[in-house]
Amino acid sequence: MTLLIVVTVDLETPQTPLRKGLCGFNLFDPVVNSQRLGYSLIISILSRHRLRGVFFANVYEASIWGSHILQTICQEIANAGHEVALHTHPEWYYDPTKIHMWRYSIDEQIKIVSDGLQMLQRWLPDYKVIAHRAGAYGVNQKTLDALRFNGIPIDSSMFYGNSNCKLTYSRNQPVERDGTLEIPVTGFFRETIFYLMAIPIWRSRSFVKTDIDAASLDELKFFVEEAKKHDIRVMNLFMHSYSFIRFNVDFTYFEPDYKDIEKFERFLEYATADPCTRFVTMKELLEVYQRNPGALLDGSDHVPVYRYKVSLTDKIKEKFLSRTKIC
Repeated sequence: MTLLIVVTVDLETPQTPLRKGLCGFNLFDPVVNSQRLGYSLIISILSRHRLRGVFFANVYEASIWGSHILQTICQEIANAGHEVALHTHPEWYYDPTKIHMWRYSIDEQIKIVSDGLQMLQRWLPDYKVIAHRAGAYGVNQKTLDALRFNGIPIDSSMFYGNSNCKLTYSRNQPVERDGTLEIPVTGFFRETIFYLMAIPIWRSRSFVKTDIDAASLDELKFFVEEAKKHDIRVMNLFMHSYSFIRFNVDFTYFEPDYKDIEKFERFLEYATADPCTRFVTMKELLEVYQRNPGALLDGSDHVPVYRYKVSLTDKIKEKFLSRTKIC
């Protein structure tokens, strides 16, 4: 089976700094050293590879920056042939103490989704929005019910092991629940094994999403190869509009993240050269599902394990030598 790769981009300002009042500007398309490093650069790179991405727009930030900014961005994305989807961070329009969608009742979630869709429909007349992602993965069953009520057939919020996510139908396998197609935030286990004198004494394991920021290039390639071996049908290549910049905790210093830009370029080069992978949008995933549900749903829920080996003996030697080094 062909591995279907969907590039998904959360179009937003970093929420924690925004919540703390540190942001005097948005990071939809940050400019550093006179270079645009946000959604426009992502579009440029994708277009150079003749690929399309899916941009989940946090339309509720219009209450902070104004509707015109988000309208212009969404129109540019759609006009460039990429897909616009809904990203729900409800705190900016509704209750600032309720960050996650699951904190709201079903009627409230229906309204949140409806209001977001209405904004997108005003900005993009005749455009059909078919996908949604809950902010901070804060989805529950009521969210899926609200999407179905509003006619959105795809959700992509489910993130295995994330405390904000109240759904765990699978880890890497697309699933269908009551008419909603769930495309999970895919990932792998990163396992670090610590050795002392060649004897394993301790290991740690965490679930890491297939994210340009969170995973190395080798890990992303590893996921693709393991997905092909174990019949994982979809890879969700996750990004943010600010993935190509780095900033400090005070939100006062910014610099381009050239390593992540190169990583993205090199991954696209690698994956597009593989005849067993195909890049798709959410609309194309829906078409695959509608033609043959099993093409998406009958795959594996396997989670690859990427292992690192760490020698504590070498670490102790390095620490000792650094302390005794003569300058």
